[in-house]
Parts: sequence; structure tokens; C-alpha cells
Amino acid sequence: MKATEIKVGKMYHNRGKGMTLRKVIAIGNEFRPKTFFSMNEPPDEPGVKFMQMNKRGNQIQTVTDSLYLSSFASWAGGEVE
Repeated sequence: MKATEIKVGKMYHNRGKGMTLRKVIAIGNEFRPKTFFSMNEPPDEPGVKFMQMNKRGNQIQTVTDSLYLSSFASWAGGEVE
């Protein structure tokens, strides 16, 4: 997806196999990730704070995390209606 398509309050699913869901809680510079795993400098863009839901058997596990906007957009396969 394009970074411009990511909106607060919307839920997205991953690309490819599996079904991980992430709901965008907020977008802004204050939500930039604390760590960046790359040999390059971190991107100069806002972060996305999200709640991720994973189904494990009959239980749903949730975690809150953040990614750079471009990373979240690369992960997202589409919006969940």
C-alpha cells in the first residue's frame, strides 16, 4: 500500500500468507520507533502506533508497537472492511 493510504482508526491485514491484523491508533513524529535495524539512517517520516492482533488457537493476543510509516505501508496488504 502507499503511505498516504494509511489512516488512523482503520484496520489493515498483512500481505501474503497468514492473517495478522493491525489497527492504527495514531500517526506522528512522537510515535517513531525507538530502534531502527538498518545500516542506513532512520527515515525522516512519522511513526505509526498500532495494536496488532494475532489469533493463537481460540485466543486472540494483542500487542501495541510502532513502525515508520513507510514500513507499515510495505507490510499492509489492504484495509479490513
